[in-house]
Amino acid sequence: MKKSLKFSMLAAFVILLAFTAPSVSAFEISGTYTEEGQKWLNEHWGEKITLGELAKIAYTEENYEKIKENVDPKLLEEVWSQTYFWGEHYPPKEEVVPGPKIFNENSKLVEDPDGSILADIISGNIRTLRSGIIVDADPVSYSGGRIRHSGSGYVYGADPVGSLMVESKLHGDGNWLSTSYNAAYGYDNSPYYTVSASGSRSPVSGTLYQSQTVAQSADPTGSGSTWSPSYYYS
Repeated sequence: MKKSLKFSMLAAFVILLAFTAPSVSAFEISGTYTEEGQKWLNEHWGEKITLGELAKIAYTEENYEKIKENVDPKLLEEVWSQTYFWGEHYPPKEEVVPGPKIFNENSKLVEDPDGSILADIISGNIRTLRSGIIVDADPVSYSGGRIRHSGSGYVYGADPVGSLMVESKLHGDGNWLSTSYNAAYGYDNSPYYTVSASGSRSPVSGTLYQSQTVAQSADPTGSGSTWSPSYYYS
């Protein structure tokens, strides 16, 4: 009778652990694409690759292994099977109007001339959209002897979120120079959780710099991108 009771208590304890143990999928990591990876991406721009292939190509081996160790395998399989969203190849010729850009559940840009839609999203009173991504690119700047670039994004209309990766891509005279990224996996999104990426680079005189923020999510699936205003380093 005592053995039976002990066995029942042990079984109940194991079941309790299964339900209360923290998930390994809640994880965030940032970094910069390797020089070899950045070169490959420039040479193969626009080709169809998955997020998993991107990670093998451009992440450091350390970050690649950390993601595999800390993200739930089923979630990671879902995320890394998605096709990589490249954003735009070259900076726009027209002057960029700074500010966040709204993308809907179909990854289409939402026109919001008076800012009312963004205000509804921020307040949590979304009336015209189901879900999507907000993307913003900060102005490129110079400080501490470095050109600095950054951007951010967040998913709206969904909680929790499977993953969100934000890239800040620095361009110089139209050429894609480097990429900083931040990726969050399996996180609570109430209130909206902002994922930010930032990087820096030694300046070259006479170069026109501009950065592109690219965001891509899974569960819900979405993507969007926007550019910063240009910055001339003399």
